[in-house]
Amino acid sequence: MAKLNTEFKEAISALDKNELEKIVLRFSKKNKEMYDTLCFEYVKNESAMSLFEDSKEQIEIHFYKLRNGVVQRQLANAISKSVKTINNFRNITKDLKLEADLLLYLLKLVFDNYQDELGTCWTIFDSKLAITTNRFINFTKNNLHEDYWIEYREESNNFIKILKNKSRHIDFVYNMPNSF
Repeated sequence: MAKLNTEFKEAISALDKNELEKIVLRFSKKNKEMYDTLCFEYVKNESAMSLFEDSKEQIEIHFYKLRNGVVQRQLANAISKSVKTINNFRNITKDLKLEADLLLYLLKLVFDNYQDELGTCWTIFDSKLAITTNRFINFTKNNLHEDYWIEYREESNNFIKILKNKSRHIDFVYNMPNSF
């Protein structure tokens, strides 16, 4: 992220309204996160819940596009794209609880529908899922109030149990604690 110095700030404040409008429109076309942030804060006055629902829909779309072939690699890519969607949501709304809910939604989607794909020789899916699970656990333990962690603990332990049963051959999963 660029650090804004005083010279830059003075140059921007010296611009007239039309030039600023052109700059904002140009960069909004190129940068989806900037566009979403401007829409969230200034244009639509959307609530965080509507962005949350849009993000859930995007996550589902990432998994809907799976094709025949090496499903594990496609699942790993879908998880990566979903995590980018969640990061985008976080950068726009700064809502920690809803970010945790999106991570939980992603993990439930994967564990409910694709846990049979775990434990194969294609470890990229297992690794991505373990890393995302670990991110969810650490995020809820460290960034949210303790009451939320109590709410998420049972599901977190279920995710770990499934990973330990099916993907124990991966060092990252093997070194995870059995429960939290």
